[in-house]
Amino acid sequence: MFMSRDTAQKTTFESVLGKGIEIEGTVHSKGSIRVDGRIKGKVQCDADVMIGQSSVVNADIDGTNVTIAGSVTGNVKSTGRLEILSSGTLKGDVCSGSLVISEGARFFGSSQMADPPEQPRKAPSGRPKE
Repeated sequence: MFMSRDTAQKTTFESVLGKGIEIEGTVHSKGSIRVDGRIKGKVQCDADVMIGQSSVVNADIDGTNVTIAGSVTGNVKSTGRLEILSSGTLKGDVCSGSLVISEGARFFGSSQMADPPEQPRKAPSGRPKE
């Protein structure tokens, strides 16, 4: 799911790490997560990740769609879309399905496009092969 600044503020996240939260270690989440606090370590999410404007994250992030409005130092792997909003800073390497860097955003690193997910091959008759 694509999240612009307005959408990200209106989206309901399954987990929210508020401004006063500081975590050192690995954060695992099967559902979407919003981070407004501080994390040092790793973020692994099977859904969308939103790094809020007040966040300071020193961690590698692995998620479906990742939106960065705060500060991230670490590598980001996104199977879908990675967006760095105008208030966001990313210092690290990126591997994503698509990458959007808003005007004013800061990105220090390299980017690589992820391989698209494999589609089932179709038989000549138009039916997928088994």
